[in-house]
Amino acid sequence: MLELLRNASTGWLAKGLIALLVLSFAVWGISGSLFFGLGTAVVKVGETVVTQNDLRFAYENQLARLSQRFGRRLSQQEADALGLRQSVLSQLVSGAVLDEYSRKMQLGISDKNLAKEIASIPAFQDLNGNFSRASLQSALRRIGLSEDDYVEDSRKSAIRTQFETSAVGEIAAPKAFVEAFQTFQNQTRTFEYVMIGAEAIEDKPTPSSDQVQSYYDENKSSFMAPEYRKLNILSITASTLAEPDQVSQSEIEEEYEHRKANLVTPEKRRIEQLVFTNQDEAKTAAQSLQQGKSFEEVATASGKNLEDISLGLVDKTALPDKAVAEAAFAATLNKPSDIIEGVFGPVIIRVTAIEREKTTPLSDIQDELRTEIANRQAEDQLYQMFEAVEDERGAGETIAAIAKTLKLDLQTLEAVDRSGKDKAGNTIENIPNISELLRNAFVSEPGDDTQAIEADKEGFVWYEVIDVTPERQKTLDEVREEVEAAWTVAEVSKLVGEIAKDISVRIQAGADFNEVLSETLPTDSF
Repeated sequence: MLELLRNASTGWLAKGLIALLVLSFAVWGISGSLFFGLGTAVVKVGETVVTQNDLRFAYENQLARLSQRFGRRLSQQEADALGLRQSVLSQLVSGAVLDEYSRKMQLGISDKNLAKEIASIPAFQDLNGNFSRASLQSALRRIGLSEDDYVEDSRKSAIRTQFETSAVGEIAAPKAFVEAFQTFQNQTRTFEYVMIGAEAIEDKPTPSSDQVQSYYDENKSSFMAPEYRKLNILSITASTLAEPDQVSQSEIEEEYEHRKANLVTPEKRRIEQLVFTNQDEAKTAAQSLQQGKSFEEVATASGKNLEDISLGLVDKTALPDKAVAEAAFAATLNKPSDIIEGVFGPVIIRVTAIEREKTTPLSDIQDELRTEIANRQAEDQLYQMFEAVEDERGAGETIAAIAKTLKLDLQTLEAVDRSGKDKAGNTIENIPNISELLRNAFVSEPGDDTQAIEADKEGFVWYEVIDVTPERQKTLDEVREEVEAAWTVAEVSKLVGEIAKDISVRIQAGADFNEVLSETLPTDSF
């Protein structure tokens, strides 16, 4: 057949037909692309333009979020049937309108302030809370966005926020709403109530075999074995890559000297304070102290006890009255001070204990510093390792092969459900950001090219779906005890409901609340 077609296409008639076909395609098909396909604007508001790339990026982001909610990857047809495309387009139109109004109002944000906003985002910070350009680039690489595009999107978002704030910032709540809210907040009521639980039923019912079978048949969906997935997981974090043993003593000492100023615990004093309303009272108290009366006796004579006059063990900055603070931290231990002119009146103080200023010694925090230095050093290695893993992934290597090549630990979960439990019901532990990992893993299939997941601020996790065990109906024999327990709970709930209804009817008919309860419920159930 192919030979027949090839021979037929060599004739002049065939060549003429092909020429006409090419010409018609050029006039109608290609010209349409040339003259109408060059415009990339999806939405245009004034001078503000939303491009096809903007629409594609927004659509893909929303599709990924929607897929996570449904627990599987949705097709474009399914997503559009739910109105996703129209929803995304509406959001872009709203954003374009705000951008255009902001442009006309000449709103803007300086590069310096924009940089501060971006640097404050936790996802772009290192272990010490400082901005990390490597973290920013890594995050943008995973979502397929360039740094320039991200900065421009951030600028638009910041300007939109200015516009929105100015538009709604001075709107006052309606008077009727304020009055209703105040009533709701300030109104109080006194009432009596009783909680009726399973303890109100003294003789719990026991199901028969037929009742168990019937309950199981009616509630089969409650007795399902969940879908399980077998996963290969590779994770790298600063803590796992860190090598504290490789941190030298000189590095620790240098770090200690750098932090030494922040390792000082200021002097603290336990202070008692007598405050007087006028100078005459203060002078009388001072004379009593000079004549040999104790501080406690003078306090008692003033109508105060030791709890009233104690300021506790405090440092100098904790005393708001500067004059009192200066006098207290210059006072002699256990000796009453002279009269001090305090902000709230004349004051006499006594210092009963002194804890001198001290600096935390290196020996107390040496191990902590060693770990922190090792983690900080591991950050550079972390991103180098990330690039190495991504290079291997780009070459088509599996997670297991990459772990072997780079000498990293591979974790294999033989079976895990969406909630992070194995078949025995045990919660899987020691996997960074497992909740995000499972959300992605349960919308992926074996063989899918999956993306790395951030492990908070300190690492990355890769995964592969190896196998899927579908959800299945458990047999009655597997769950008989669960069915019996569920049937008992349901029956007890019915009985409790009947008791509650009877109590309500009698009280509404005028019976005494407490009498009804004592006649209806066991005495130890309320």
